[in-house]
Amino acid sequence: MVQTSQSQDRCSKLRLSVVIPSFNSEGWIGRTLEHLACAFKTSSFDELEVVLVDDGSTDQSVDEARTTAANLSMNLLVVRQENRGRHKARLAGLSRSNGSHVLLIDTRVFLHENSLEFVGQQFEGAPEEVWTAHVVAETSTNPLAGFWQAIEHVAWRRYFKHPRKMKFGEDDFDYFPKGTTALIGSRKLISNAFSAFVPNIDDWHKANDDTAILRSIAQQTGISISPHYSCTYNARTTVREFLRHAHHRGAVLVDGYWVEGARFRHAISLFLLGSVVLPVLLIFGLICGPWLAIAVVSAIGALGGMATLAIAAKTLGAQWHDALVLARYSPLFAIWYGTGIWRGASLRIRSSHRRQQ
Repeated sequence: MVQTSQSQDRCSKLRLSVVIPSFNSEGWIGRTLEHLACAFKTSSFDELEVVLVDDGSTDQSVDEARTTAANLSMNLLVVRQENRGRHKARLAGLSRSNGSHVLLIDTRVFLHENSLEFVGQQFEGAPEEVWTAHVVAETSTNPLAGFWQAIEHVAWRRYFKHPRKMKFGEDDFDYFPKGTTALIGSRKLISNAFSAFVPNIDDWHKANDDTAILRSIAQQTGISISPHYSCTYNARTTVREFLRHAHHRGAVLVDGYWVEGARFRHAISLFLLGSVVLPVLLIFGLICGPWLAIAVVSAIGALGGMATLAIAAKTLGAQWHDALVLARYSPLFAIWYGTGIWRGASLRIRSSHRRQQ
C-alpha cells in the first residue's frame, strides 16, 4: 500500500505541459515537436501535453504542427491570437496548461535526447525547482550563430569556463547564463512569475520579460543549470536577420538590466553618455587637429579591440571559429546593438513620463 501511494503521488507530480509561442514558424515547428517527442520517450514524465500559441502567423506553421503531432500521437492544443508578442503568447499558453510542470520552448529550439530524463529525475526529489537550459548554438551550417555562442563565454564565464551542475540565486544572478528559451519547472511558480511581470516600457515587443521573470524566480527558489539539461538553438542565418536581432537585444537589455542593483546598469549608463561625448570629441579633433592621425589611431584601436575580444573568448572556452566570428562582426554588432540600447532607453524614458502624467 505504501509503494502504491508513493507511485500515485509521483505520477501526479510529473505531468508535463509544453508551451510554445509560434509566429511564422513553418519549417521549424515540426522539427521542434519531433525532438520534444524523442526527449519525452526516455523521461520519467508520465503525461505530455503541448500548447501551441499561434501569435498571428500568416504561413502554414499550424498545419505543420498538427500534421507532426498526429504522426507522433502527441496531445496538441492550438490557441490562436492576434500578434501580441511572445510574452502574451506564453501567458495565453500557461493559462490553458494543466501539467504539474511546464516547459517553455521556442520553435527554433531542439531539446537534446536525454535532457528530460535528467531533469525529470531532479524533479522527483525537488519538484519545486526551476531549470534553465544549457544552450548550444548550431554553427555547422550557420557560422553567424557562433557570434552569440562566443559572446556568452565572455559574459557568463563563471559557468562556461567549466560547465557543471549548479544553482544560482539573486546574489549571483547576473553572472550566469539563463533564459526562457527552454525553461522548465513548477507550473504554478512559473505561471505566477509571468502573471506578476510588469514591463518598464509600454512597448511589449521590446519588453525583456526573461530577465525580470527569472530574477523573481531566482529570489524565490534559485535557478539550476547543467550540461545534462541542454538544447540546440538555431539562430538567424543572414546578416540582415542577425543585425535586426542585435538591435532588438540592445533594446531589451535596457528593460532588463537598466534597473537598480543590476550588473550592467552602470555599463549601460556609461555607454549612453560615451556615445554622445565621444562623437563630439572626434568632430572637434577633426576640425582642430590632424584628421588622418586620428583616423589611423582609431582604426588601430578598433582592430586591437577586435583581436582582444577574440582572444578573450577563446581563453574562456569558445571555439576558435566562434571567436573569429565574434571579432569579425563585432563592429557591425556594436553599431546595431548600440542603436538598440538607445531605442530601449528612449522607450523607457517615454514610458516613465507617461506613467507620471
